[in-house]
Amino acid sequence: MESIGFFYRGKGFSLMLFVLILCCSFQICRAQAFEPGYVVLNSNDTLYGSVKDRNDGALFKKIRFKDERGKVRCYNAEHLLGYKKGIHIYESLWYAEESQFFRFDYYSRTGYGKKTFLKVLAKGTLSCYAREYIQDDNDFLDQFELFLRNDDTTMQRATQGIFGLKKKRLTSYFWDCPSLIEK
Repeated sequence: MESIGFFYRGKGFSLMLFVLILCCSFQICRAQAFEPGYVVLNSNDTLYGSVKDRNDGALFKKIRFKDERGKVRCYNAEHLLGYKKGIHIYESLWYAEESQFFRFDYYSRTGYGKKTFLKVLAKGTLSCYAREYIQDDNDFLDQFELFLRNDDTTMQRATQGIFGLKKKRLTSYFWDCPSLIEK
């Protein structure tokens, strides 16, 4: 017990408290900083620089883009095809949610809903996106995954709530891939 008491007295406790405060402030500064990346305009032009799309507890409606000369511009999902921030790529897609008594449907149909940035998890014939959002009660960043086929406008959510994986809905969604249904 004497070794525990040492940290509460004198230099040991002060040093430990200083290191803890330093680490926390570094994390806060890092979370609010611009990260290397690029934006792709609707004209298909790519601008390289740094991107910032969030602060602690908030996702921006308009991302901040700092070009190589240091000029900052703001873009929303309607101005861009997508952007990259650090290692993450985001696409601007039409997005709409509909709900009816504990059933949620998600759509990506041109002109329906609003343009939204979705994080790209996998891209191909079947793409997987993540819809990021902030929890209202604790400012925690969370996300849920959505599948979208190239020829479809309906997105399928993979997980929901406390029940986890939505096996029956995913089975009907992947009807054209028997080996995946079996797994």
